[in-house]
Amino acid sequence: PLWPAFKPPLPIVDLSPQPHPLTSKVILIPSFFPRSLCRDYVAFLKTLPLQTTPGRPKRGEAVRVNDRFQVDSPDFARRLWEETGLKDVILDDYELLITFVYRGGEPVGLSPNIRVYRYSKGQFFDCHYDDSNNLILDAVPPLPVRTTWTLLLYLTSPSEGCIGGETVFYTNDRKLAREEIAVPLETGMLLLHKHGDDCLLV
Repeated sequence: PLWPAFKPPLPIVDLSPQPHPLTSKVILIPSFFPRSLCRDYVAFLKTLPLQTTPGRPKRGEAVRVNDRFQVDSPDFARRLWEETGLKDVILDDYELLITFVYRGGEPVGLSPNIRVYRYSKGQFFDCHYDDSNNLILDAVPPLPVRTTWTLLLYLTSPSEGCIGGETVFYTNDRKLAREEIAVPLETGMLLLHKHGDDCLLV
């Protein structure tokens, strides 16, 4: 895909990573994308061939019903890492960097596996764990790595008329309302959460 340019140039504010007050396995970065860029991406993503996932999952997979598009895009992953301020804020924030190193190793980039999810009324993604993946980053020389964090970028929120859709984490591997950590939608917000062996139930 011809991903839209980052206009205005990013970041538009000083990025301020905020570890969630209830768990260090979730980090929030508000205003990662400005609202205008979110609108551009929503319009662009409507042109992609999203497919509705089947209601019957494969064995061992969580039930999910949503519209989905997936593509390997090393260039877009590089742009998200290098041209948004994300790389700088992670590598320059000592406490944040220590969190990343402690929970998975030195951060070197983003996976090229880009996924777009769209949820309509009644659609959902049931509780699951995100797995780590071994891959080769497009670098010179090629760099073998293992993924340790999931990156979510919210393009819409209640301010655009969206109802529901919060990302919910459970701290003790069980779906109990009293233990849930619900992260409300915020347009342009980036959410990072630990995955692999250290993943919360999400």
